[in-house]
Amino acid sequence: MQATLKASDLEPAAQQLAAIDPALRDVLERHGPPPLWKRPATFATLVHVVLEQQVSLVSARATFNRLKAACQGSVTASRVSSLGEDALRELGFTRQKARYATALAADVVTGRFQVGSLRHLPDDKAMSQITECLGFGAWSANVFLLLALARPDVLPIGDLALVKGMHELDGGNYEEAEALLSRAEKWRPYRGVATRMIWQLYLTNRNRLDEMPG
Repeated sequence: MQATLKASDLEPAAQQLAAIDPALRDVLERHGPPPLWKRPATFATLVHVVLEQQVSLVSARATFNRLKAACQGSVTASRVSSLGEDALRELGFTRQKARYATALAADVVTGRFQVGSLRHLPDDKAMSQITECLGFGAWSANVFLLLALARPDVLPIGDLALVKGMHELDGGNYEEAEALLSRAEKWRPYRGVATRMIWQLYLTNRNRLDEMPG
């Protein structure tokens, strides 16, 4: 079993980060430890992550809730397969995202992809299994590892809230992945906790802290 974050881990990890990074110390002093923001490690969460690609959290949640209602309250691979792409598009999925969700459902139904096995894999192996699925790039895989598997050292490269939040953290430009990775190097082995602290800063600055699920 791989290391996972618990709610009780967040304060000591945030304190450790604050001790080595004055900018994060300021975030901790102003806002306290970040929330855990934990999601279930399920097929449904992977579909939710697909819906969050390049749209707001609120918009993605609205579409996911319509899907959940169409699935009688439980988003499973068999139910998504039964709905099919056309029905998903009627619920608000784009053509691409409907294709991604039904392809993922087919992979799960046939056993080609086993969501439950991801919790036992190291970060790189879990990442590679997720990114082999149609429509899942590094960002989607990282978000699943960070929020569903609660891995402590995951850094979601390409996440807009992280990039903007890091600029608000210290005024730097982190649009290039190399700059972001370099800045985050000192945060190991808690880059996932630092990400939560930066999301906390970003969302609080916009009065949107309640938008994050979990």
